[in-house]
Amino acid sequence: MVLLLMLFSFSNGVKANTRPDEDGKAGVSFNHASWEEVLEVANKQNKLIFVDCYTSWCGPCKMMAKTTFTEKEVSAFFNQHFVNVKLDMEKEPGIALKKKFGVSAYPTLLFLDANQKIVHKSVGALNKDELLKFANETLDGSATLSGYHKKYREKGVSDLDFVVDYLKKLEAAGEKKIIVEVVNAYFKELDKEELLKQQNWNLLKKYVHNTGNSAFQYLLKNQESFIEVYGKKEVEDKVYFTFLRQGNQLCDKEEDGNYRLSKERKHSFMNDLQANQVRDKEMIRAYSEISTSRTLGNWDAYVDAISKYLQSGIIDKGAMSLYNYVLPVNRAVKEKSLRKAAAGWCDMGLKIDGLSQGYINAFKDLKKQLNTVGNDQ
Repeated sequence: MVLLLMLFSFSNGVKANTRPDEDGKAGVSFNHASWEEVLEVANKQNKLIFVDCYTSWCGPCKMMAKTTFTEKEVSAFFNQHFVNVKLDMEKEPGIALKKKFGVSAYPTLLFLDANQKIVHKSVGALNKDELLKFANETLDGSATLSGYHKKYREKGVSDLDFVVDYLKKLEAAGEKKIIVEVVNAYFKELDKEELLKQQNWNLLKKYVHNTGNSAFQYLLKNQESFIEVYGKKEVEDKVYFTFLRQGNQLCDKEEDGNYRLSKERKHSFMNDLQANQVRDKEMIRAYSEISTSRTLGNWDAYVDAISKYLQSGIIDKGAMSLYNYVLPVNRAVKEKSLRKAAAGWCDMGLKIDGLSQGYINAFKDLKKQLNTVGNDQ
C-alpha cells in the first residue's frame, strides 16, 4: 500500500508539473519539474527527452512557442513519445546545462536520453513539418546526429557522399568546431589535384574559412588552374572573402570571458596576405585592424583606425557601414573625444546623396546621443 501511494504521488507530481505552452494554449505539454525529476521520469517511462533551449528575448523561440508547438499534429506526437522540457538558458538549470550541451544559439532543440547523452540536435526555429521530420529521425534512429558521429568514427572521411551528408547534419546542429575538424581531415587526406573537381570545389567554397587550411593553401598557389575551370570572379571572390573573414577572427576568447590576440595566427595571416595574389589587400588589413581593436575593447585604436581609413577612402563609406561603425562606440565608450569623432561619422552619413529618411533619422538620433552622453577621462 505504501509503495502504491508513493507511485500515485509521484505520478500526480509529474502531471502537476506538466502544462501546455507558455500562453496556455493547447499544444506540447512541457514538464516544469526539476531537471533531476525530468531525468527520473524519462528513465521510468523509457522515453527520450525533448528540450527547447530558449531565451526570453529570442524572437524565433517565441514564434515556435506560438505556432509550431501549438500544432495539433506536433503536440499529439510529442506528448505521446517524449518527455518535453523548456529551458531558459539564462536561468538555472539552463545556465549550468548550456555548456554541457554546447548551446550557443537559440532556439536549440535537443533530444537526450535519460543519461543526458545528445541523440539529435537542431539549431534554429522549425515549422511543423521540419520539427516532425526531426522527431521521426530521432525515434527511428535513421539520421540522428549521434548516429552520424558513430559512422564518422567508423568510416572516417574516405566516402565523399557520407562526408557531404555529415557536414549538412553538423551544420543543422550548429556544430561549427566539428565541421572544421571534419573538413580539415577530409582535405588533408585528399589528393590536392582532386580539388578541381566540382564536388570538392563546392566543399571548399562552403566550409573552408581558414586561410591556413591545406586545401585553401593549394588554391592560393594554383589560382590560375581554378580560374580556368570556374572563372576569375568565383575564384577571386573565394580568396578575398576567406582572407576578409580570417582577418576578423584573430582573437581567442579565454575562460574568463576576455579576448586575447593570437600573435601567431596574425603573423601567419599577414604573411599569407602579403605573399599571395589577393585583391584589395589594404582593405582586408584595414578591416582586420578595426575588428581586432573592437574585439579587444581597445576603443582608442578602433576610433583612430576608422577615422584614418575613412579619410584615406580604404573602407566603405556607405550608410549601413557608417552606422555600424558608430553603434559600438555609442554603446561601449564614455570618453567624449571618441564619441565626438564617431558623431563626425554620423555627419558623413547625413551628407550621402539620396539618403533615405530612415537613415537620416537614425544618424540624427545617434549623433544626439553621442553628443549628450559621456564623460571626459
